[in-house]
Amino acid sequence: MYTFNVPKMSCGGCVNNIKKAIMQLDQSAVIEVDLATRKVNVKSDISEQAIAEAMSDAGYKPM
Repeated sequence: MYTFNVPKMSCGGCVNNIKKAIMQLDQSAVIEVDLATRKVNVKSDISEQAIAEAMSDAGYKPM
């Protein structure tokens, strides 16, 4: 499982955009988002770097 800190994630719309970006790479990914702590946990067979790039491309660069 990969954990990403996403400082720009601030609302439900952000959460949906991030989930959509990840699901475009891996439809079977398990995504858990904690908006309060701005953390995204992803369980996927796709590489951590590819997921981070997808989130960045959607406008939410993980730290």
